[in-house]
Parts: sequence; structure tokens; C-alpha cells
Amino acid sequence: MALPSARVLAPLVGGLIIWISPAARAAERVVLVVGPFTRSVEVKELRSFSEGSEPQGFLKQALNLANIPHDNARSVLRKRVEIPFTLLGRLLYTDLGEAFLGRMATMFYPRHGHASVKALRSGVILSVARSETRKLNPVDFLESYPGKELVVDVPRLLYFLSRLNSIQEVVDFFREPF
Repeated sequence: MALPSARVLAPLVGGLIIWISPAARAAERVVLVVGPFTRSVEVKELRSFSEGSEPQGFLKQALNLANIPHDNARSVLRKRVEIPFTLLGRLLYTDLGEAFLGRMATMFYPRHGHASVKALRSGVILSVARSETRKLNPVDFLESYPGKELVVDVPRLLYFLSRLNSIQEVVDFFREPF
């Protein structure tokens, strides 16, 4: 049996390197949308802030204008939801998971192009898979989302968060045997 030539293997290896490299696909900016107003925040700024540094630039202005204590915002960005990886996959491929991701696609979507349930699912699964703790975290999700910019519709997100008692309730429901 003959070995594949270098011309055949080169594109395959190149594609794998791009696919494996988080920097090649990760979101770099979060575009916050409130009505007709948009502002961008670097994902690395959110990571730095979540790890304890003081907010900078627009992030600092937004927190101050909204009168949100820095510790409260930091705790939201640090929040980790424990969900077994196999359960996550099972959940996201059910009708309920598809509906949930469809709702999420109205809040989180690429700046150019169409909202994609597949991109959201990919971001969630990759963020948990890459996490040392194997827990879902907002900043890990942003760093795993397959696109350079992710738009966040802030009013829809706040409404969603006000209606959601606990993601843990959804996780517990799917952990129970039928």
C-alpha cells in the first residue's frame, strides 16, 4: 500500500492545525448592542478583568454608567456551571437544546452573517472541553466561539437572565433518569 503524497497531506495537516489552534477561531471582540448604540470590548479585557484586574476603557465606563459594582460583574464572568461533558452533548442535540440555542442565537450572533445555532453549540462544547475544570464559563465560551466578533444584544440578554432561575435546574433535569 502506497503512502499518501505530501501534496495530499499538506492541506489536511494545515487544516488540522487551524482547527486545533484556539487563536485561529476564537472571538477577539464582543460587540455590545443596546438599541442603536454599539460598543466593542476585547475578550482579553474581559478575561483580565475576570481574573482580578481593574476594568479598563469602555468596560470601566459601562460598569460605572450602569452603576454595577465591579465585584458583581467579575463574579458573573467567573461563574462556572458544572455540567458533565457527555450530558452537555446530549442536551445540546435534543429538541429542547436546539430551542435553547435558537433563543441564544437571538442574543449572541456574529457581526457579519447569520446567527448560527451550530456556532453557539460549537462554542459551548469547545469551551467546556478546553476548560481545566470542565465547567461552562462565559469568558471561556467567548474564547471558544468560532468567529472573530460576537454581538451581544444586551436588552435581550438581560431579559433572558431575569427569566432564568438557574441553568443548574436545566442540568439537574437532564441528569435525572427517565
